[in-house]
Amino acid sequence: MPLVTVFNLRREDRLSDLEQATKRALTSMPELAINDWEINLVPVLMPDGFDGEVTRINVDLWERPERTKEALQELATRLARAFQSVTGQDRKVKVVIRPYDVERSGWVSL
Repeated sequence: MPLVTVFNLRREDRLSDLEQATKRALTSMPELAINDWEINLVPVLMPDGFDGEVTRINVDLWERPERTKEALQELATRLARAFQSVTGQDRKVKVVIRPYDVERSGWVSL
């Protein structure tokens, strides 16, 4: 259940292209067992008059043994590059991937 939140998007950003690039990046490491149909992209547009220069992408994942720090670091790099492939190499982006332990987390889907 990867939840991807992208902040400070610009109105001219191609959201459908960003969604596809994000899904490709997140599923590009099959050993991490991230399925594209589980990915939920939540775009948050930059408000008018706000001069944000950095887009932040947050990804929440369940903890799994194969999702090591090194693997998640590689995944974050792939995700940042995928984002820049759509918005342009000059767009600054920060990617944070936070795994959490489903055994100790409250979670429900109704």
